[in-house]
Amino acid sequence: MEQADTAKHAGAYGKDVRLAGLVTMLLWDIGLPVVAYYLARAAGMSTFNSLLVGTVVAGMRLLWVAWRTKQVDAFAGFMLFIFAAGTAASFLTGDPRFMLLKNAALTLVAGVVFLGSCRFGKPLTFAVATRLAGSAQDRADLHRGWAESADFRRKFVQLGLLWGIGLIVEALIRVAIIYLTSIDVAVAASVVVQLAAFAIMTVITISGIRQMREEADALA
Repeated sequence: MEQADTAKHAGAYGKDVRLAGLVTMLLWDIGLPVVAYYLARAAGMSTFNSLLVGTVVAGMRLLWVAWRTKQVDAFAGFMLFIFAAGTAASFLTGDPRFMLLKNAALTLVAGVVFLGSCRFGKPLTFAVATRLAGSAQDRADLHRGWAESADFRRKFVQLGLLWGIGLIVEALIRVAIIYLTSIDVAVAASVVVQLAAFAIMTVITISGIRQMREEADALA
């Protein structure tokens, strides 16, 4: 069925989707495995085993999100797949530096997938928005926006490009850090880079959505 390219402003849809949920989601997704890593190191575990603990915790977080929402959306499904593949590769090599590199590589792949989703189907940013929707009505409103408004689709594609390019740049910086510093320094420095990149992209995303909503209210 063809989509109707109406002139309705993108900000008119999904107004009840809470943007603060994006910050909370990212803090849990990024911070939880890092805390697990340093707790394992403090308990006397090796670097490899500590990294493995952090990886397993990240996977458990993804499974919990899928169970809580009663669905595996495109974004969660993709992250769960690369988590399983990366963990299997880590078991085969047993190299702590490879495990860090694996995480950066997965971020790089995620960036490429974000870019690809902008070209084929719906951008992964739209999948994240539907996860943040608090009710079935909110999710239906987002899908209605995608079907009705060309402006709505264009804005989500732009956000998808932002995250795709941002993730690729962040991953390349982390790869350099992994090979230029010690393991313990690389873990902390990688997190700093990752948090900074996500903070910048999150601020831009939230600011952009708020601006769209204000423009929609002004036109109403």
